[in-house]
Amino acid sequence: MKRIYKTTILLISMVLLAETGLLAQTSVTIYNQNFATVRTNLTIPLEKGINQYSLSDIPAAIEPTSVHLAPIKKSDKIVIALQNFEYDLANTSKILDKYLDREIEVVTKNGELFTGILKSFDNENIVIQKQDMGINMVNRKEIQNINLEKMPENFYTKPTLNWELISNIKGDCKTKLSYITKNITWDAQYVGVLSTDEKSLNLASWISLDNRCGKAFKNVDLKLMAGEVHLARERPLAADGMRIMAEKGFAAPEIVEEEFFEYHLYTVKNRKIDINNNQQKQISLFDPTDVSAEKIFRYNCNVAGNVDVSIKFENKEEFGLGIPLPKGKVRLFKKGKEKESEFIGEDRIPHTPKNEEIELKVGIAFDIKGKFTTTSSDRPTKNTRRETYEIELRNRKEEDVVIEVIKRLGRNWTIEESDEKYEKKDAFTIQFNIKVPAEQEKKFSFTVLYKY
Repeated sequence: MKRIYKTTILLISMVLLAETGLLAQTSVTIYNQNFATVRTNLTIPLEKGINQYSLSDIPAAIEPTSVHLAPIKKSDKIVIALQNFEYDLANTSKILDKYLDREIEVVTKNGELFTGILKSFDNENIVIQKQDMGINMVNRKEIQNINLEKMPENFYTKPTLNWELISNIKGDCKTKLSYITKNITWDAQYVGVLSTDEKSLNLASWISLDNRCGKAFKNVDLKLMAGEVHLARERPLAADGMRIMAEKGFAAPEIVEEEFFEYHLYTVKNRKIDINNNQQKQISLFDPTDVSAEKIFRYNCNVAGNVDVSIKFENKEEFGLGIPLPKGKVRLFKKGKEKESEFIGEDRIPHTPKNEEIELKVGIAFDIKGKFTTTSSDRPTKNTRRETYEIELRNRKEEDVVIEVIKRLGRNWTIEESDEKYEKKDAFTIQFNIKVPAEQEKKFSFTVLYKY
């Protein structure tokens, strides 16, 4: 019975605190374009008519023209008639600059006192004019205290919004404040572990937050917007969606994804989040998932003979995924024979809808090389040119490989002869898929007729 009584008292207290505005409800939506929208409750004491109010609990990187203040109660009327954003913050040099040609006191580390008119200062010395018109030059490294009459006017230790408010009520007015701040962003960080047979990828993801806006946000409702927002346009509302991470007990944040206009919105559902200033924070986006994967070797006929290695998979439910993937970095590892994972490369992905193909460039193959040679070139007519190319592929691995050979040809071409089958990828490019047996070499040629 005592326990129920205490719980009831606690709930009543929480309700009263919320109603009086003492429990500020703050929500933050972070975009991966280095800005966020912030919404919070603010209780302002008002008199009827014109009021002056200062708000210093704001980010240094706030966009002051984005500030919007509205009373929660529809019958209350409050208007920001005038706003000043004070961001010229006080420091020693700025304060001393205000005291030029005014009296100051300087106390050194050995107890000497210098009093007089401040004439100049720099990083090395402070110059004080004595009453007898003499000059004292005091080394700043020897100074213990600088005593001034008072803080100069219009100096602020924190970024501050000064408002002139016009109100139709007297008393505490509960309002909803919203604004945009820069220098806070997020992206997705993925970790993929390639299986020993290189046919599947165990993929996990983190949301990584980076706050450098000049303010900490405590106990907030957090949302993350994925997409390329045009900042000059309004962002309409829409919603409905799906859950992409199952709750893993009381402590695990639950991320719910939904379509939002032409973007995707990720909401942290079962936990309030602290985002400290100058802090990076990671939150799990989805549990490790096995995805069918394929290794690709690709030679683009470069002079160095390098053959690129990529890992390709499809973002489909039937292959283990099928969810919108926010842009971010993917770090790839591979399990060895002793089941230990080693880092093999990394790449970045753009915002990727479900049912799209993803290819990650991992690195350059060590044991596979290519060679591209122009073996002949002639001009059959004034408006044509015929060239024959030879491609050599060398496989020093102990297993067979298939290599994609990509050759960009330009405009108005025709393949006259080819030792191997090819695919026309687009108007400018052809592709060969060449199987090279283990520890062997493969050569083939093709002839192209260009028209001008």
